[in-house]
Amino acid sequence: MPFNKIRIVSGIRAIVTLFCGGVLGLAFIVAVDQISDPMLPELAFINPNSVLSALVVLVLFNLAAFQTINAEKKKYQSNGALLCAPCQETVKEENHQAHLAEEAGKAKWAAELKAMIDSDAALRPIVQDWRLANGGAEPGRTVVAELVGAMNLENAGNFESAAKIYESHKLWSLAGKVREKARVQTVKHVTVDMNQLIEQIGTRGLAVPYRCQNCGADITIDKNSSVSGLKFCSYCGSAYNIEDMSKIVQEALS
Repeated sequence: MPFNKIRIVSGIRAIVTLFCGGVLGLAFIVAVDQISDPMLPELAFINPNSVLSALVVLVLFNLAAFQTINAEKKKYQSNGALLCAPCQETVKEENHQAHLAEEAGKAKWAAELKAMIDSDAALRPIVQDWRLANGGAEPGRTVVAELVGAMNLENAGNFESAAKIYESHKLWSLAGKVREKARVQTVKHVTVDMNQLIEQIGTRGLAVPYRCQNCGADITIDKNSSVSGLKFCSYCGSAYNIEDMSKIVQEALS
């Protein structure tokens, strides 16, 4: 009779579920009874250990039964008839061929990836870092495509977008280095602007007031100022916001 094993496992699962469910239900009733005036007698077998054991058995047995039933169903046709021996061998062969095709695909991609990192010195350390960050696993096509995209974004100056991609792949150090590039580039640009602005202030003989955003100390930006001297507050030592400072100077010059 087909599905004998399935029926037996299902029957045992029903008995175990009923028993463990009964223990848990009884434990719940006893717990509720203890809240007010106890009416039920003490039950020695209802204790935290028995409740935990019933819960563990209920979960683990149902998982095991589910896996067994699914594996057994694969041996039968939709009408419940057991597959013939040749059919079972065909299924095994199809599964084997599918496994071989999967392994061949992995080998092909591994060869392609090796060729890519051998020919791209910039990609090679990024792939190595990815492997270290992901327990030695090999990155798939999609992952490598995203890493190459991040490299392109970095080369295009879109540092924040590149950093976010690196972060999504647990490449924290690389994301930090990319953001440092953005910070250095911004500071360099603002520094050049401030040099020009100070020169214009000196030419016009102006004195522009600026207040430290941290301690409120007042300073004056004039022809005697220097970019290095305008980086940190001489009173509290905090860094000035150079971008805001340049905007104030630009407004004074306009």
